[in-house]
Amino acid sequence: MWISGVKIGQLLRVSFPNALTLGNAACGFAAIVFASKAEPGEAAAVGYLANAAWLLFAAMVFDLLDGMAARLVGSSSEFGCQLDSLCDAISFGVAPGFLLYAQARQWSDTAGQLASLVAVLYVLCAVVRLARFNVSPSTPLKIPGTLGHHFTGLPSPVAAGCVACFALIGHLDLLGRWAEAGGFPEVQPWMLPGCLLAALLMISPFPYAHLAKDIMRPGSRLRMLIPAILAVVLAAFSPPLALAIIFWAYALHAPLRAIFLGLRRAQRSARNKIDRIEDSSSGWHDDQ
Repeated sequence: MWISGVKIGQLLRVSFPNALTLGNAACGFAAIVFASKAEPGEAAAVGYLANAAWLLFAAMVFDLLDGMAARLVGSSSEFGCQLDSLCDAISFGVAPGFLLYAQARQWSDTAGQLASLVAVLYVLCAVVRLARFNVSPSTPLKIPGTLGHHFTGLPSPVAAGCVACFALIGHLDLLGRWAEAGGFPEVQPWMLPGCLLAALLMISPFPYAHLAKDIMRPGSRLRMLIPAILAVVLAAFSPPLALAIIFWAYALHAPLRAIFLGLRRAQRSARNKIDRIEDSSSGWHDDQ
Protein backbone atom coordinates (compact mmCIF):
# COMPACT_ATOMS: atom_id res chain seq x y z
CA MET A 1 0.00 0.00 0.00
CA TRP A 2 1.36 3.36 -1.00
CA ILE A 3 1.57 5.88 1.83
CA SER A 4 1.85 9.55 1.05
CA GLY A 5 4.53 11.74 2.54
CA VAL A 6 1.86 13.75 4.34
CA LYS A 7 0.59 10.66 6.16
CA ILE A 8 4.13 9.66 7.10
CA GLY A 9 4.72 13.14 8.46
CA GLN A 10 1.51 12.98 10.50
CA LEU A 11 2.48 9.56 11.85
CA LEU A 12 5.91 10.81 12.89
CA ARG A 13 4.42 13.92 14.44
CA VAL A 14 2.13 11.83 16.62
CA SER A 15 4.68 9.09 17.38
CA PHE A 16 7.67 11.26 18.30
CA PRO A 17 6.31 12.62 21.64
CA ASN A 18 5.03 9.16 22.57
CA ALA A 19 8.46 7.69 21.80
CA LEU A 20 10.02 10.17 24.23
CA THR A 21 7.41 9.20 26.82
CA LEU A 22 8.34 5.54 26.40
CA GLY A 23 11.97 6.54 26.84
CA ASN A 24 10.94 7.83 30.25
CA ALA A 25 9.53 4.39 31.17
CA ALA A 26 12.59 2.62 29.76
CA CYS A 27 14.87 4.66 32.02
CA GLY A 28 12.67 3.92 35.02
CA PHE A 29 12.74 0.18 34.37
CA ALA A 30 16.51 0.26 33.80
CA ALA A 31 16.89 2.05 37.14
CA ILE A 32 15.03 -0.81 38.83
CA VAL A 33 17.28 -3.36 37.10
CA PHE A 34 20.46 -1.60 38.24
CA ALA A 35 19.18 -1.14 41.80
CA SER A 36 18.27 -4.85 41.99
CA LYS A 37 21.91 -5.76 41.25
CA ALA A 38 23.19 -3.84 44.30
CA GLU A 39 23.82 -6.72 46.69
CA PRO A 40 24.78 -5.70 50.25
CA GLY A 41 28.50 -5.95 50.95
CA GLU A 42 29.59 -6.02 47.29
CA ALA A 43 31.91 -3.29 46.02
CA ALA A 44 29.96 -3.01 42.77
CA ALA A 45 26.80 -2.01 44.66
CA VAL A 46 27.97 1.61 44.80
CA GLY A 47 28.11 1.83 41.03
CA TYR A 48 24.77 0.11 40.52
CA LEU A 49 22.99 2.49 42.90
CA ALA A 50 24.62 5.54 41.33
CA ASN A 51 23.64 4.39 37.84
CA ALA A 52 20.06 3.80 39.00
CA ALA A 53 19.93 7.33 40.39
CA TRP A 54 21.29 8.88 37.17
CA LEU A 55 18.72 6.90 35.17
CA LEU A 56 15.94 8.51 37.20
CA PHE A 57 17.31 11.91 36.22
CA ALA A 58 17.42 10.72 32.59
CA ALA A 59 13.74 9.75 32.91
CA MET A 60 13.01 13.31 34.03
CA VAL A 61 14.69 14.65 30.91
CA PHE A 62 12.50 12.43 28.71
CA ASP A 63 9.44 13.50 30.72
CA LEU A 64 10.31 17.15 30.09
CA LEU A 65 11.06 16.64 26.41
CA ASP A 66 7.88 14.72 25.58
CA GLY A 67 5.69 17.57 26.76
CA MET A 68 7.77 20.12 24.86
CA ALA A 69 7.68 17.97 21.73
CA ALA A 70 3.90 17.50 21.94
CA ARG A 71 3.35 21.25 22.22
CA LEU A 72 5.86 21.97 19.47
CA VAL A 73 4.25 19.68 16.89
CA GLY A 74 0.72 20.22 18.18
CA SER A 75 0.00 16.55 18.82
CA SER A 76 -1.31 16.59 22.39
CA SER A 77 -3.91 13.88 22.90
CA GLU A 78 -5.75 11.99 25.63
CA PHE A 79 -3.76 8.88 24.72
CA GLY A 80 -0.50 10.77 25.21
CA CYS A 81 -1.63 12.08 28.60
CA GLN A 82 -2.60 8.61 29.83
CA LEU A 83 0.62 7.10 28.48
CA ASP A 84 2.61 9.79 30.25
CA SER A 85 0.94 9.02 33.58
CA LEU A 86 1.53 5.27 33.25
CA CYS A 87 5.21 5.84 32.45
CA ASP A 88 5.51 8.31 35.34
CA ALA A 89 4.09 5.69 37.70
CA ILE A 90 7.01 3.44 36.75
CA SER A 91 9.82 6.00 36.67
CA PHE A 92 8.72 8.30 39.49
CA GLY A 93 6.76 5.86 41.64
CA VAL A 94 8.01 2.27 41.54
CA ALA A 95 11.64 2.98 40.57
CA PRO A 96 12.39 5.53 43.36
CA GLY A 97 10.65 3.31 45.89
CA PHE A 98 12.78 0.33 44.91
CA LEU A 99 15.93 2.49 44.86
CA LEU A 100 15.14 3.60 48.40
CA TYR A 101 14.82 -0.04 49.49
CA ALA A 102 18.00 -1.11 47.67
CA GLN A 103 19.94 1.77 49.21
CA ALA A 104 18.82 1.02 52.77
CA ARG A 105 19.66 -2.68 52.39
CA GLN A 106 23.32 -1.68 52.15
CA TRP A 107 23.26 -0.47 55.75
CA SER A 108 21.53 -3.27 57.66
CA ASP A 109 18.62 -5.72 57.53
CA THR A 110 16.65 -3.54 59.94
CA ALA A 111 17.12 -0.47 57.74
CA GLY A 112 16.01 -2.52 54.73
CA GLN A 113 12.84 -3.61 56.52
CA LEU A 114 12.00 -0.06 57.55
CA ALA A 115 12.78 1.16 54.04
CA SER A 116 10.42 -1.39 52.54
CA LEU A 117 7.54 0.15 54.51
CA VAL A 118 8.52 3.69 53.48
CA ALA A 119 8.95 2.52 49.87
CA VAL A 120 5.43 1.04 49.78
CA LEU A 121 3.99 4.29 51.14
CA TYR A 122 6.05 6.26 48.64
CA VAL A 123 4.70 4.27 45.68
CA LEU A 124 1.12 4.63 46.92
CA CYS A 125 1.50 8.40 47.36
CA ALA A 126 3.03 8.73 43.89
CA VAL A 127 0.13 6.84 42.31
CA VAL A 128 -2.42 8.97 44.19
CA ARG A 129 -0.55 12.11 43.12
CA LEU A 130 -0.62 11.08 39.46
CA ALA A 131 -4.30 10.12 39.61
CA ARG A 132 -5.17 13.46 41.19
CA PHE A 133 -3.21 15.26 38.49
CA ASN A 134 -5.12 13.37 35.78
CA VAL A 135 -8.51 14.53 37.04
CA SER A 136 -7.46 18.09 37.91
CA PRO A 137 -8.42 20.94 35.54
CA SER A 138 -5.88 21.47 32.77
CA THR A 139 -6.07 25.25 33.32
CA PRO A 140 -6.45 25.85 37.07
CA LEU A 141 -8.08 29.08 38.16
CA LYS A 142 -5.90 31.71 39.77
CA ILE A 143 -6.85 32.01 43.43
CA PRO A 144 -6.07 35.38 45.07
CA GLY A 145 -3.04 35.14 47.32
CA THR A 146 -1.70 31.98 45.67
CA LEU A 147 0.62 31.18 42.79
CA GLY A 148 -0.76 31.80 39.31
CA HIS A 149 0.51 28.58 37.70
CA HIS A 150 1.03 25.85 40.24
CA PHE A 151 0.81 22.17 41.05
CA THR A 152 -1.14 20.95 44.06
CA GLY A 153 1.30 18.73 45.91
CA LEU A 154 4.92 18.00 45.13
CA PRO A 155 5.28 16.81 41.51
CA SER A 156 6.29 13.15 41.34
CA PRO A 157 9.42 13.78 39.21
CA VAL A 158 10.75 16.16 41.85
CA ALA A 159 10.00 13.66 44.63
CA ALA A 160 11.88 11.00 42.63
CA GLY A 161 14.79 13.42 42.29
CA CYS A 162 14.84 13.90 46.06
CA VAL A 163 15.14 10.12 46.53
CA ALA A 164 17.79 9.82 43.82
CA CYS A 165 19.86 12.58 45.43
CA PHE A 166 20.17 10.53 48.61
CA ALA A 167 21.53 7.62 46.59
CA LEU A 168 24.04 9.90 44.88
CA ILE A 169 25.42 11.92 47.76
CA GLY A 170 25.48 8.84 49.96
CA HIS A 171 27.98 7.07 47.70
CA LEU A 172 29.75 9.80 45.70
CA ASP A 173 32.34 12.33 46.72
CA LEU A 174 32.02 16.07 46.05
CA LEU A 175 33.26 15.68 42.48
CA GLY A 176 30.80 12.91 41.66
CA ARG A 177 33.36 10.08 41.78
CA TRP A 178 32.40 6.74 43.30
CA ALA A 179 33.66 6.34 46.83
CA GLU A 180 33.89 2.90 48.38
CA ALA A 181 33.15 4.13 51.89
CA GLY A 182 30.54 6.66 50.73
CA GLY A 183 30.93 10.32 50.01
CA PHE A 184 28.50 11.51 52.68
CA PRO A 185 27.71 8.71 55.16
CA GLU A 186 25.98 11.36 57.31
CA VAL A 187 22.97 11.28 54.97
CA GLN A 188 21.96 7.80 56.13
CA PRO A 189 19.94 8.93 59.20
CA TRP A 190 18.11 11.47 57.02
CA MET A 191 17.24 9.27 54.06
CA LEU A 192 14.20 7.41 55.40
CA PRO A 193 12.62 10.49 57.08
CA GLY A 194 13.41 12.56 53.98
CA CYS A 195 11.83 10.07 51.58
CA LEU A 196 8.82 9.76 53.88
CA LEU A 197 8.47 13.54 53.81
CA ALA A 198 8.75 13.58 50.00
CA ALA A 199 5.99 10.95 49.81
CA LEU A 200 3.64 12.94 52.03
CA LEU A 201 4.36 16.19 50.19
CA MET A 202 3.16 14.56 46.96
CA ILE A 203 -0.35 14.23 48.39
CA SER A 204 -0.25 17.48 50.37
CA PRO A 205 -2.38 20.54 49.51
CA PHE A 206 0.67 22.82 49.23
CA PRO A 207 0.92 24.79 45.96
CA TYR A 208 4.17 24.31 44.04
CA ALA A 209 5.28 26.76 41.37
CA HIS A 210 5.12 25.60 37.75
CA LEU A 211 8.70 26.57 36.89
CA ALA A 212 8.39 25.87 33.16
CA LYS A 213 5.53 28.37 32.85
CA ASP A 214 7.05 30.85 35.29
CA ILE A 215 10.29 30.99 33.30
CA MET A 216 8.32 32.02 30.21
CA ARG A 217 6.87 35.04 32.00
CA PRO A 218 8.98 38.18 31.29
CA GLY A 219 8.79 39.38 34.89
CA SER A 220 10.11 36.11 36.30
CA ARG A 221 13.18 35.68 34.13
CA LEU A 222 15.31 38.29 35.88
CA ARG A 223 14.20 37.07 39.31
CA MET A 224 15.28 33.50 38.50
CA LEU A 225 18.56 34.54 36.89
CA ILE A 226 20.60 34.68 40.10
CA PRO A 227 19.43 31.26 41.42
CA ALA A 228 20.15 29.80 37.98
CA ILE A 229 23.70 31.20 37.98
CA LEU A 230 24.32 29.90 41.50
CA ALA A 231 23.02 26.47 40.48
CA VAL A 232 25.36 26.35 37.47
CA VAL A 233 28.37 27.36 39.57
CA LEU A 234 27.56 24.77 42.22
CA ALA A 235 26.97 22.10 39.58
CA ALA A 236 30.39 22.82 38.08
CA PHE A 237 31.92 22.18 41.50
CA SER A 238 29.80 19.20 42.64
CA PRO A 239 26.94 17.89 40.48
CA PRO A 240 25.51 15.52 43.16
CA LEU A 241 25.46 18.22 45.83
CA ALA A 242 23.96 20.75 43.39
CA LEU A 243 21.14 18.38 42.48
CA ALA A 244 20.41 17.66 46.14
CA ILE A 245 20.20 21.36 47.00
CA ILE A 246 18.04 22.20 43.96
CA PHE A 247 15.54 19.39 44.40
CA TRP A 248 15.19 19.68 48.15
CA ALA A 249 14.99 23.48 48.04
CA TYR A 250 12.05 23.17 45.65
CA ALA A 251 10.43 20.41 47.74
CA LEU A 252 10.69 22.33 51.02
CA HIS A 253 9.90 25.84 49.83
CA ALA A 254 6.13 25.24 49.68
CA PRO A 255 5.61 23.96 53.27
CA LEU A 256 8.06 26.56 54.62
CA ARG A 257 6.19 29.27 52.71
CA ALA A 258 2.89 28.04 54.15
CA ILE A 259 4.32 28.07 57.69
CA PHE A 260 5.72 31.58 57.19
CA LEU A 261 2.42 32.92 55.84
CA GLY A 262 0.52 31.18 58.65
CA LEU A 263 2.74 32.81 61.27
CA ARG A 264 2.29 36.20 59.62
CA ARG A 265 -1.48 35.80 59.63
CA ALA A 266 -1.45 34.73 63.28
CA GLN A 267 0.76 37.70 64.19
CA ARG A 268 -1.48 40.09 62.27
CA SER A 269 -4.59 38.63 63.89
CA ALA A 270 -3.06 38.96 67.36
CA ARG A 271 -2.04 42.56 66.65
CA ASN A 272 -5.54 43.44 65.44
CA LYS A 273 -7.03 41.85 68.55
CA ILE A 274 -4.75 43.91 70.79
CA ASP A 275 -5.66 47.07 68.86
CA ARG A 276 -9.36 46.36 69.33
CA ILE A 277 -8.87 45.81 73.06
CA GLU A 278 -6.90 49.05 73.36
CA ASP A 279 -9.53 50.96 71.39
CA SER A 280 -12.33 49.65 73.58
CA SER A 281 -10.33 50.40 76.73
CA SER A 282 -9.61 53.92 75.52
CA GLY A 283 -13.29 54.52 74.86
CA TRP A 284 -14.18 53.32 78.41
CA HIS A 285 -11.74 55.83 79.96
CA ASP A 286 -13.17 58.63 77.82
CA ASP A 287 -16.64 57.85 79.10
CA GLN A 288 -15.40 58.10 82.65
